[in-house]
Amino acid sequence: MFRSNACCAGAVLGLGLALAGSAQQQHVQVPTSAPTETKAQDFRDVQFGVRFKVPPGWELTRRDHEVSTFRMDARTAPAKLQMRSVVSMDFNPFPQSTLAGAMVYYSVEKHAKAVECVHQATSSAEPEDTQDIGGMNFVHGHDEHGGVCVEARDEVYTAYRKGACYRFDLELNTFCAVSSGAAELSDTQMADIEGRMAGILSTVTLDWSKTGARPVPPATESQRKKLPLPAVSGGK
Repeated sequence: MFRSNACCAGAVLGLGLALAGSAQQQHVQVPTSAPTETKAQDFRDVQFGVRFKVPPGWELTRRDHEVSTFRMDARTAPAKLQMRSVVSMDFNPFPQSTLAGAMVYYSVEKHAKAVECVHQATSSAEPEDTQDIGGMNFVHGHDEHGGVCVEARDEVYTAYRKGACYRFDLELNTFCAVSSGAAELSDTQMADIEGRMAGILSTVTLDWSKTGARPVPPATESQRKKLPLPAVSGGK
């Protein structure tokens, strides 16, 4: 995994590339393509009936904090939402750019409400964009944030079924190019990474759906609408 920590994507790697540790930096060479010996993997969530394919060169884990920090990436996720898996890209096709990481999260909230499920993706009463994923209609929204520059972009997809909210987050992280010597990730390069992540959604199948996997295109610029910061309860 070539991104060190979701909370500090801007402090990630110098383009050797370097993984930033809590106290010191450790330089690790990252491949620019999937190693030839890696193979695709099949993911299945038996409890909720969701399956998808993990491309070669992407790491699959069902535990948070191993390659990511889910709560910092998926800012609109409610406390009850359970991350079921995260797929992370283990190579960097653009090593001279500010690319810091790409991840696809799959999560489910049990005992959810339909309206609240929609609002995880978009604050609009009437969703402006929806997407067929595996034969189920998902609401699509966009969130992004950062300090000096935009460091995290999250394409959020949610759908409600039988009391549960199903959610996918396509997270693309960069770091600020200032004083780093790296080139800003270009629109073409960004589209390439987003296409790879959308390709994973294109393999999603749902046990209750007869339509099978459906092609999912990357989100277009016109579909990206910033979401407000999630409300913080219990604070001063």
